[in-house]
Amino acid sequence: MWQLLQRIRSFYHRVLYSNKVYNFFLRPFDHLNVPVVRRDLLKEERKQGVVPLNKIPQVADLANPEWRAILDNWGGFFSMTEDIFHRKIWEFTQIIYILNKLGYLYPKNTCLAVGAGREEILYYLANIIDRVVGIDLYHGLYLGSEDNPDIVTEPQKYAPFLYPLDHLELKQMNALEMQFPAEHFDFVFSASSIEHFGSIRDIKASIAEMFRVLKPGGVCVITSEIKLNRLGKDIPQTRMFTPRGLADLFLQQGFSLAEEGMDLRVEDHYLHNWVKLPQELYKYPHVILRFLRTIFTSLSLTFFKPGHAVKKGERRHFTYSPLDYSSSINVQLNKKQLQQSDSLELQIELENKGNFDWFSQGVSHRIAIGIKLLDAQGQILDPAFAEIILPQDVPQRGTLSFRHSLNLKLKPGRYQLLFSLKRELVVWFIEKGQQASIAPLEIFP
Repeated sequence: MWQLLQRIRSFYHRVLYSNKVYNFFLRPFDHLNVPVVRRDLLKEERKQGVVPLNKIPQVADLANPEWRAILDNWGGFFSMTEDIFHRKIWEFTQIIYILNKLGYLYPKNTCLAVGAGREEILYYLANIIDRVVGIDLYHGLYLGSEDNPDIVTEPQKYAPFLYPLDHLELKQMNALEMQFPAEHFDFVFSASSIEHFGSIRDIKASIAEMFRVLKPGGVCVITSEIKLNRLGKDIPQTRMFTPRGLADLFLQQGFSLAEEGMDLRVEDHYLHNWVKLPQELYKYPHVILRFLRTIFTSLSLTFFKPGHAVKKGERRHFTYSPLDYSSSINVQLNKKQLQQSDSLELQIELENKGNFDWFSQGVSHRIAIGIKLLDAQGQILDPAFAEIILPQDVPQRGTLSFRHSLNLKLKPGRYQLLFSLKRELVVWFIEKGQQASIAPLEIFP
């Protein structure tokens, strides 16, 4: 009975979210509130012109040399092509493009990131300016550990690449009541967070706080999500703005748009190949999305606070320094032949030969030992058979030796156990070219 209900539920969801249902029942009564342009024409325009400050993500932006140079400056950590394009990477690149173009990446400037999480842009900016402050609630409620409480105390645990540790400070703080003095930061940015702040009243309160803590002459760069069609509405936990409605919320608090107009043109190819949520969450190109009757994408807006108290100038050169996963792991079994009821005793020796500390606590980004179960010929039977949590952190150039007991619960037969370090929910060290420790094992009845 339960399986039947699950099949019915699955069928219902496929029908409810399908493009056919939208196209047949809703499209005749719907229309886009934004213009559609041929992607080849916009691409040619970008080659010869500039990328506006206030705009939606357009794959044609890749054709602009100045914008492309900002993307390439991520050092390969973020890369995009026309086929592999994601609006979140576009948001980060657009924010840096704007700040660079307007001269706000002067090395001595201080910035505030609102709804910061553990976004990669924080670590990027920490390599360019002397002080980056990020605030978020850090309640640990989001999937993927994007707001774990330990992000505040151990931001380097989540770093995607090396950065000066003293340049980044994260604080647990409500964006509606910031604990900073007035006129404190040279620029403020927020990447797709204000749409999650609750009511319009709450969103206005957070914008008022951004205005208060920004120095006169400072810039505020925002990305958020906007609905593109007439039938669009809010989706769960996310407020869907109209472009003008979002801009007006900032203008009402005293900000002025840094540039007149918004480029809201949608490229025809990506409109006709939108990402259907939730089923196609990982589909590329990830530009235009649809959830039920709402068609939406991102929007970047740039605002000034009146005044002249902020220094501008050339940015610091940023040399990308990737994380080094160099390591050694040696696992010795006390027995290579066991009865089914026996526990397996292990002696484990680890060495951190890389350039970042290994944190053992939490879930996301902790360093642990993953175990893959192989058959006697080395074919994978279970790619995530078990894992071993490290008893303590391991600093750079540090070593760790400890014993561990495993209850295997395997059927009789010949096996191999492959032991590899892994950065939880990120990468296995063997994927970075590091050697695993492999041990044969035989189980008897």
